[in-house]
Amino acid sequence: MRRLNGYGPSLIVLVTAMAVLFLGPGVVQKLTYKQTEARMIQASLRLGEGNVLAQFNQAFDDIAALVEPSVVHINAQQPVADRRSMTSLSTGSGWIYDDEGYVVTNHHVVRDAGRIEVQLFTGELRDAEIVGFDQTTDIAVLKIPPGRLHSAERGSLADPIRQGHLVFAFGSPFDFRFSMSAGIVSGKGRHVDVLGRSGYENFIQVDAAINPGNSGGPLTDYRGRVIGMNTAIATGRRNSLEEGQFAGIGLAIPLDMIEPVVRQIIEKGYVEKGLLGVVPEELNVSGAQRFGFIGTGVLIGGVRGDGPAAAAGVRTYDIITHVNERKVSTTAQLRSIISSMEPGEVARLALYRPDLDNQTGERITIDVTLDRLDYLRDTGQLPPQQSRNHIRQLGIARMRTATEEDAARLDIPFRKGVTVEALVDGSELAEEIPVGTTIVTIMDYPVTDVDELLALLRSYNLRAGVSAGVVLPDGEYAKVLMRVQP
Repeated sequence: MRRLNGYGPSLIVLVTAMAVLFLGPGVVQKLTYKQTEARMIQASLRLGEGNVLAQFNQAFDDIAALVEPSVVHINAQQPVADRRSMTSLSTGSGWIYDDEGYVVTNHHVVRDAGRIEVQLFTGELRDAEIVGFDQTTDIAVLKIPPGRLHSAERGSLADPIRQGHLVFAFGSPFDFRFSMSAGIVSGKGRHVDVLGRSGYENFIQVDAAINPGNSGGPLTDYRGRVIGMNTAIATGRRNSLEEGQFAGIGLAIPLDMIEPVVRQIIEKGYVEKGLLGVVPEELNVSGAQRFGFIGTGVLIGGVRGDGPAAAAGVRTYDIITHVNERKVSTTAQLRSIISSMEPGEVARLALYRPDLDNQTGERITIDVTLDRLDYLRDTGQLPPQQSRNHIRQLGIARMRTATEEDAARLDIPFRKGVTVEALVDGSELAEEIPVGTTIVTIMDYPVTDVDELLALLRSYNLRAGVSAGVVLPDGEYAKVLMRVQP
């Protein structure tokens, strides 16, 4: 038997050659055709009986049936200059958070929108209003009238996402509404600086097709549970992230970042973030070796003297390996975890404390009660919410949108802008301008009302300062520097 098996291939070639020689090519072709047809019939019968592929196909069908009713299409419109009509601003996606009518999407989908319209899976249109947003995580919450809504099933924060897990992206790519694509988790903890210096990024990287229009749509697991929200794509053009076509890399905000932001917005309309009070640095191999450390973590390059970490006993050169039992490998992960916690919460830090003289160290645990992040002081930018309260740090105590009545009272030509009603005593701005001054431009961009002023100020680092064009009470025009005082 062994000898026959060993010569099997040779025998087949020999028999085939003899068949062609003695029977003729026509007979051999008919024989080959019949053999192929028999194999096709057997394959069809086996596939019809049901197999793994059939189960796989049914599972995809079930995921679509479970998730799509909770997906919405969003059309955000913006007022045009004459304020009497609307023009289309952007389209995107979102998902129904609960039966009360709260909808979660990306902030960039609805930014600057004057009117927002949400289309349900059934085709029904409902007007929506913005409840609140957090531009540092690109998350916004909308509210639509409740009733006949199918809310999304959310994943468990205790069930970790792993590389290789199946994922499904839902949304409206290129306005093809209520689409679905499939892929796997390619990586976790990605930081690509798409949200800017003050943004918090800890993206899930997926290879499911995500294109413009998918933004704000849910990313689900194999059970149809939301585990993230589509937010950005890599276009393949110089590794940039922009409104191009899918190039194999999609990014999604993980659910553990979404949940605390959404919860705070629903409860109080704005987001407060925890502050640890350290300067984190990436830990490289040579640094780890110098400290006698084996593993991954984040190096503490400095500790703010008046911060909560210093008060709890955290030191410079400590290495954070875990926060509340969650592994920390990068500064982006550390910032993401701390920012998802509220002031007053306790962060349990697992630390490696090096002995610099002996290249050894010890592992300790320290509990830190988080302080409140002051956006303006700690990032140099106005916060996405409560901006009016922080404007005092620029020297403005009170302000309002300028009116024609103000100009008539001062007997000066009316210009749209923001009138300063009170200044902070002792501030730099109080030395530059008097009360009654109207701010008409910021960095040469026109200002028409208070909301527009705040929106412009949020775009700049106010520690460095911005140039403001102002009209003084006597009608003269001047330029002044507005900045957070050192």
